[in-house]
Amino acid sequence: MLKIDEQLLNESKGLIGQPLEDAIFNLQTKKLHFDIFGAVLPKDLLLVNLEKARDLVVSIAQKHWGEVDLFLHATLQKTSIDLENANQRLISYFSSPQGTKALFDYLLVHHSMEFENLITLVFGKEVKLSKSVGGLRQIHLYKIGKKFFIHIIYNDHSSFWNVLFLKKIYSIFIQTPLEDIQNPTQLLKQFKFLLEQFYTLNQSVIIMNQLISYIDNENIRSYQLKEFHLFNLIAHYNGGKRHFRKLNAMIEEIIVNWGKGKWALSEKEYTLLIYIQAITAYKQSHVDKVIEYGKYLITKDRLINHAIELLLEYSDVLPNLKPEPSTLVKRYDKNYLEHIFFILIDALVQNKQFNEVIQLIQQHEMASCTSIYDYFNILDMRQEALFKIEATVQRDIAYIVHNSPQYVWQSIEVWLQQYQNEESPYFEISEMTSKHLCNLLKALFATEQFELFEKLMEIYNKYLKVNSHFDDLKEFVSQYVKVKQ
Repeated sequence: MLKIDEQLLNESKGLIGQPLEDAIFNLQTKKLHFDIFGAVLPKDLLLVNLEKARDLVVSIAQKHWGEVDLFLHATLQKTSIDLENANQRLISYFSSPQGTKALFDYLLVHHSMEFENLITLVFGKEVKLSKSVGGLRQIHLYKIGKKFFIHIIYNDHSSFWNVLFLKKIYSIFIQTPLEDIQNPTQLLKQFKFLLEQFYTLNQSVIIMNQLISYIDNENIRSYQLKEFHLFNLIAHYNGGKRHFRKLNAMIEEIIVNWGKGKWALSEKEYTLLIYIQAITAYKQSHVDKVIEYGKYLITKDRLINHAIELLLEYSDVLPNLKPEPSTLVKRYDKNYLEHIFFILIDALVQNKQFNEVIQLIQQHEMASCTSIYDYFNILDMRQEALFKIEATVQRDIAYIVHNSPQYVWQSIEVWLQQYQNEESPYFEISEMTSKHLCNLLKALFATEQFELFEKLMEIYNKYLKVNSHFDDLKEFVSQYVKVKQ
């Protein structure tokens, strides 16, 4: 155990809150306290040199994970690991320079290690364990300047160790230039993850915002600082209504500050901002803005082209359920691209831009579904496409209800009995599908695509009718006919 950890554990008696704050204050020679997150631990007490870091990491890992105990023996029996020689393999690993170097290098790259990761390093096997082993949960390691920041999470007093980790990360950011911190964005993500375990979402966003504002004031412009601004934006995006309202102003500020220069926003990052603006505009009923942002995202396939990168880096922003262009009945907000088409078509219909809706469903499968797309694009198979639309809806319902196409009629019966019930698992799916289908029906009627309109209307009445949406559709048709007359 690190000396500072032992001191704080003893003085606070393993308690968090004020006892830990008092223990940190008592360690300080120069009183450091910020309203952001309280008392600051002196950086010099948190960092060790390379030799000390290696010795600590290896000795702690070996002490707690260097032997297969009875619990672990029972767990590993389910794997193909040679249990008779497992302990000898572990002993050999920890006693060899190559093994200890691999362990330390793993931590330098990944910053965190659990026993499962050690098993993978030693035995080349991936193992999932239901609980921690040897009284030790995790080892964390970051390079700070020429020194190293180590933190250990033990099983006993786990809340204490997690909150202490929070305080340490906070203290590092307060006292260290960003350029000296190895992978500062990952360290900030760790801070956010821990914050949300001990504070409300609202409190977490406020603390994060204040910390990033402080870091912004104390550091020169850099790629890492831009990453922090984007990270803060995403925290607000996911932070509830109070913080959601600040998004437009934050995005404008990011574009002003990072629109040009050495670390200017990349097209990927700009696409992320526009995506957030599109969703924000939709929730705030800014129809023209939804159209502007939605068109930007689908033009030149911008959202598709950057999808993999965005999902890897910002999965907490983009809903990433696999897109299913072959389906019509679904939650359109579960996939980022399907959701953009959903809100764009809704906005275009509200703006009476019906021809543009037709263009979208002619050009993009995800704007409706494959069978409707085929209706417009395979002209000699239109009748077959019309038949396939109903088959598509039936199949969709079968998969939703029974996760199988084998029980279509039974699934439809269950669906029809339950889909309008607000307590039903199908309610939100039917609401979104009904709304989307009614928008398509409005566009089809207004552009005199009557053959497809009549077929979709028949399908809608059979399987998806929602009274409020249907009444709105009837009113639309009635008013449209009057205007035409």
